[in-house]
Formats: sequence, C-alpha cells, structure tokens
Amino acid sequence: MRKRTLISLILVVGALGTGGTAGALTLTTEDYPPFNMPEGGKVSGISTEIVQEALKRAKVDAKIELLPWERALSMAKGQADVCVYSAVRNAEREKLFKWIGPLVADEITLFAKADSPIKISSLDEAKKYKVGGYNGDAYGDFVEKQGLKLERVVQDVQNLPKLAAGRIDLWVGGAKSGVFKAGREGFKGKIKSVYQLGDPKDSQMWLACNKGVPDDVVNKLNEAVKSVVSDGTADKIGKKYQ
Repeated sequence: MRKRTLISLILVVGALGTGGTAGALTLTTEDYPPFNMPEGGKVSGISTEIVQEALKRAKVDAKIELLPWERALSMAKGQADVCVYSAVRNAEREKLFKWIGPLVADEITLFAKADSPIKISSLDEAKKYKVGGYNGDAYGDFVEKQGLKLERVVQDVQNLPKLAAGRIDLWVGGAKSGVFKAGREGFKGKIKSVYQLGDPKDSQMWLACNKGVPDDVVNKLNEAVKSVVSDGTADKIGKKYQ
C-alpha cells in the first residue's frame, strides 16, 4: 500500500479584485475524496470545484487550505475570515456557523471487508462489532449517538489497514467517499457496504463560515451555489469524479 503524508496545501482561487470583500476568505478543508482532496499540488474534488465556481460567480476572493479535519474545523470556529467544507450541518454545529449550501451529499455507511461474513439489517446488530471512525467526524458522532462505540483515529485513511487486518470489524464513512478512498489507498474491491443509516439530510455537506464573515458575502455565496446546482454545473462536476 502506498504510504501517504498529509501536508498543508494552499490554493489561491477567485482572485477577482472585487473590492466588495474586506480581505480574502480562507476556506479550510480535509482530504475527503472525491469531494476535497490533494491532486497535482492543488486542492481538487467535487465540493472544491463547486465552491470555486460559486466564488467566481459571487466575485469573492478566497484561498483554500487542506488540513487535518480537526484543525480545519477549529480554524473556522475561531477565525473571523475562515469557512470550512465539506461540513455536515448538525445540531451541535448549527449555531456555530453561517451556512452555505448544501454542496453535496454522501450517505452514512458502515463498511466491512469484502470477504467478511457480517450481515446487518438493523443498527442494533452493528453494536456487537468494533467500529472505526476518526476524530471530529460528524458521521462518527451520529453513529455514536445511535449507540455504537467507535475506535477513533486521527486521519480516516488509518481505518483501512485496521479493517484489512481485522483490528476493527466495521468502518463508518460515506457511501461515495469510502469506496473512492479505498481505491486510492490500495484497497479497491476489498471493502463492501453492509448498512446505510440516517436521514438524507444527515449526509448533506456544506460550506460553514465563521459568524464574523459578513452576511452579504454569505448571501452572495449561497445564491451562487444555488445557481451552480440549478443550471446543472454541479452535476457535470460530479460526473468527472465517477
């Protein structure tokens, strides 16, 4: 398996000189393919391209930083000119941010090894297994609230070798991102979905902005994201990553 070292990547986008924003925004994100990920020295992915197009249409300047998730989330909580994506909008986070989106959705899924005999027809049946998640992840928080106990790691990719080695029985992730990530990390065809859970809204992911970001900027970006979705651009972007 290819060893990966997560580094901070910065991509300057939307340098439009609009004059309408007091300084450029910083958008933080994590390595969560195919929605946000490093590629060719840049930050790419479905959510990233949707956000970039929205920035262009709204004439808002921004730079994007790829960081470990807890750091990315913490920066958006604590710095007035920072937003974070792709962030699940849940009750705990609702009042912490101003929300733009949704950008994408990725159904909450429990994965097992492809050759595992595990079959699950209810969440209660999953409670007897060791389940892997990662720090700060809203999907992990969701399943814990449903009664599952998680073994958390710092970065989500650490769960794949743990699953392969039998150190965990199940891995909680996104239906699309889990399969994409497995293929990228050398585990293509070695995992399978055994259970999906949650309301569709639980899997929607947004751009979450610090409350210090001006309302007019948030409103312009919300309108721009809506236009990217409504005119079919978002669908075209998604198909590039299938």
